[in-house]
Amino acid sequence: MDFIKGQFIEIIEWVDDSRDTIVWKFPDTDREIKMGAQLTVRDSQVAIFINEGKVADVYGPGRHELVTRNMPIMSDLKGWKYGFNSPFRADVYFVSTRQFANMRWGTKQPIMVSDPEFSMVQLRAFGTFSFQVSDAKVFFAQFAGTDSRVTTDELLEHFRSQVVTEFSNALKKSGKTIAEINFRSGELGAELLPILQPQFDSIGLKLLTFNVESVSLPDEIMAELNKQDLEYRQKKRTMTLEQELELQKLMAKANISQNIGDMQKFMQMQAAVGMENPGSGGGDMSDMAKAMMQMNMMQQMMQNSGMMNPGTATQAPKSNGGEAMSKDQIMALLKELGELKTAGILTEEEFNTKKAELLAKL
Repeated sequence: MDFIKGQFIEIIEWVDDSRDTIVWKFPDTDREIKMGAQLTVRDSQVAIFINEGKVADVYGPGRHELVTRNMPIMSDLKGWKYGFNSPFRADVYFVSTRQFANMRWGTKQPIMVSDPEFSMVQLRAFGTFSFQVSDAKVFFAQFAGTDSRVTTDELLEHFRSQVVTEFSNALKKSGKTIAEINFRSGELGAELLPILQPQFDSIGLKLLTFNVESVSLPDEIMAELNKQDLEYRQKKRTMTLEQELELQKLMAKANISQNIGDMQKFMQMQAAVGMENPGSGGGDMSDMAKAMMQMNMMQQMMQNSGMMNPGTATQAPKSNGGEAMSKDQIMALLKELGELKTAGILTEEEFNTKKAELLAKL
């Protein structure tokens, strides 16, 4: 009786102790499955029953009793219209639905990318991606087939060339220039992921992440890009110094009429320079913050001194018979000038000159 009992499978489960197995076939060794057998499907697993090469019932996580009412497709394929209580044959495959991370990809051969400045350029790229099975039935039918075990190595061997091809096509669709690809390689992955996803959808996989870790360009192209980047930074640094000098001159002349519209345009331009390349570091954002602070301080100072009235054009403070500034206005303006000197916008000489003029009006 023990011999006869051993011919029937009563418990079906997969304890996955690997980190690279996607599909695993339950070993039946020519045994039949006992009607009423217990099927245990753990979290991040899906069990698929195959009958004569066709996908039958699919079971998600949980414990399932294998009886005809729980196997509708199998019952139909077997013709069990009136119930069935005898052992039966079927192949059982488990599919892992967990996330498979840090899968590496790379271009063994350079790929050609067109560029408006450099024409056709050869580049190499390397990175990682992660995925998981989103549709076990589609994945089994389109990729796994009847293999008793499918690992990530087999998938990678098949898909590395596909990923490289799709990566090349995705770069063309994105319209990125060589300079953008080189300086923004860290951002490329997120932009290319939705372009690559359809290739994975077709076999029941979901592409979770796609990272471009490095892009290698020919030496002569890299030299030219580095030269352009250096020239840009030097030009930007020169413009910033000129703007700051101009701002100091405007601040020093706070007692004469200035066109607020022109000053606002100037401050907006300086802020725009700070926003021009927000991903390059903290310096640009600090320049923008400094510009906005300067704008606020200038407007407050001019409002306190009577140079600017809400809703009207800028007016210079009246003198030589005009309305004199009040003591509170003068003290507020002195305070503002002190803050400008502390911030390094006014020199000591400019501050003392203006201070003497204001104190003389008290």
